[in-house]
Amino acid sequence: MELQTKARLASAALLICCLIPGVGMLVLPEQEAAANQALAPMPALTLPDGSVNPDVLQQATDYIADHFAFRQELITAGAALQASVFHTSAEDSVLLGRDGWLFYRETVPGYLHTEPLSDRALYSAAHTLALLREYIESHGAQFLFTVAPNKASLYPEFLPRVGTPLPGKDDIDRLIPLLAQENVPYANLFAAFRAQPDILYYQQDSHWNTRGAALAHDVLTEALGKDDVSPFFDGAWKPVRNHRSDLYEMLYPAGNDLEEDASFDRGFTFSYDSEPRSAEDQRIQTSCPGKSGKLLMFRDSFGNSLHSFLADSYGHATFSRAMPYQMALLGETGADTVVIELVERNLDWLTVRAPIFPAPERGLQGDPPQGDAATSITAQNDGQLQGYLRLEGSLSDADTDSPLYIQLGESLYEASPVGSAENRLPFTLYVPENAVTSNARVLYLSNDTLYQTALVPITMPAK
Repeated sequence: MELQTKARLASAALLICCLIPGVGMLVLPEQEAAANQALAPMPALTLPDGSVNPDVLQQATDYIADHFAFRQELITAGAALQASVFHTSAEDSVLLGRDGWLFYRETVPGYLHTEPLSDRALYSAAHTLALLREYIESHGAQFLFTVAPNKASLYPEFLPRVGTPLPGKDDIDRLIPLLAQENVPYANLFAAFRAQPDILYYQQDSHWNTRGAALAHDVLTEALGKDDVSPFFDGAWKPVRNHRSDLYEMLYPAGNDLEEDASFDRGFTFSYDSEPRSAEDQRIQTSCPGKSGKLLMFRDSFGNSLHSFLADSYGHATFSRAMPYQMALLGETGADTVVIELVERNLDWLTVRAPIFPAPERGLQGDPPQGDAATSITAQNDGQLQGYLRLEGSLSDADTDSPLYIQLGESLYEASPVGSAENRLPFTLYVPENAVTSNARVLYLSNDTLYQTALVPITMPAK
């Protein structure tokens, strides 16, 4: 065969290979997103106001990149080749560990202590949880806070060579004493998991396995004094290979490997009030005949497996993924127990996402001297708490462990010392609409002395 003919055949074959993904996108059914991936939506030629969409070409490029045929198969093949030849991950958020283990890359800074939370941030998180406890207990309910460990914190021996942790403690170990000082009930899952000789997390997933969820259930119910339920963890179980791991799916979206899990001989007796679409639903409600108590649990993805165990331990349970935490659910559900579960890697959420509940009103004797700190306050009607406005602001300086109070006329409210302000001390609070005045002061501690700011105008919401 002549060289020119060979070249033409090779070019034609290459062209066909290039056309297959595009043509296949038109005729083959669309593949679902893998793991937590969000695919680009179909671009629109016009905007809602009827004008031409100036970004339509870029959006079309993104759409095609996410939807071409055999995309997941090609990504999987490329990731497998890169892992086997270069021993590196093709997915930025996934880290290749030892012995086939996978880790979330974002958990490595916490393990290495390279991005620690500030002392002020940790105090603010603990104090805000204390304000939540006060609110919850004022409604006759019990409160418990817990943190799901990062996999890297429990099993660092399976991490790749990421470096030696810097001197210092993990953020959770710095937070725990502050929780005790603030009288925040806390269930220590780190100690419970580290006491177990068995590995209780999936190798290729970021979460605990079913036995890990059972252990978490036992720790929480014991901390809550739930005497009418039996522990799960030590019950009989058998191995089953039925779990599709999230990190594996992110890295190899077309892969079909399943990871070993546990199936307990003891079955669940609860039922769903309405069948959820998946364990990722924003709200799941359950009932369990013969069990006492009403549980309200704010949870993240670690609750996907944990919620079944807890649902089996309460007569009624509501599991919410709302963040910020919406305390209106306490009255809505009539819960007598409130649990907050948050994964270690997201502890910083406690410092920026203020929970939604009425700010407690405080008393004040005397007139504090005016200090040097500057402040700003904005009012917003976010509709999250009927009859209330959200006040957000920041303060230029205060003691690391200073609470923050907002004076509105003759009324004094304590703010949650958290928010989105950078390089200043943020605060957030919900106050009755009729309590908001045109001006306010912030009271704070400096060198353990109470000061107040100058009177500042409140930026009101646009009407």
